[in-house]
Amino acid sequence: MKRLSVAILLTLASASSPLIAQTVEVALLESGGGTGTALSSERVIDGAMDGLFLEGFIATSSRPSPGDAESLAAFVPDPGAEEGMVDYVIVILAEYTAASPIPACSYRLVRVRDRAELARGSHPAQVPASLSDKDIKKACSNAGSAISASCGGVMRGLGASRRVYEYEEA
Repeated sequence: MKRLSVAILLTLASASSPLIAQTVEVALLESGGGTGTALSSERVIDGAMDGLFLEGFIATSSRPSPGDAESLAAFVPDPGAEEGMVDYVIVILAEYTAASPIPACSYRLVRVRDRAELARGSHPAQVPASLSDKDIKKACSNAGSAISASCGGVMRGLGASRRVYEYEEA
């Protein structure tokens, strides 16, 4: 009987507190470079998304597109992002040089609801241990992970986002 009481109490407690996951989109703009930058950009996105998943966020991404520092500064979330229930967008500018397949990255964290910039930063290009595909992949993925960790800290500090939708409010 005592176990049943505890089980009922735990069930009621867990049912009374709704879980709200925050959804984050990763958008990447790429500048410079030559062949192979598309693969490196995808690896930066993969690193960012893996980091977000590990931190408990729901992550989505869009295909890399051309851009520059002005595009990064002027970026506003797509109107469909709010309809798609995206809470935040991490927009990354991956700047390539002819000398390295590893980009230097600048990023912004933008809240979709009011288009407010919540964080901004940069991650310098890492020098891979070798030019093997494995080391290049690791360096690109580490850049994305570092960016998502920085933005994840900001998003966790904000707490659960307040939704405008009828069915939930944090």
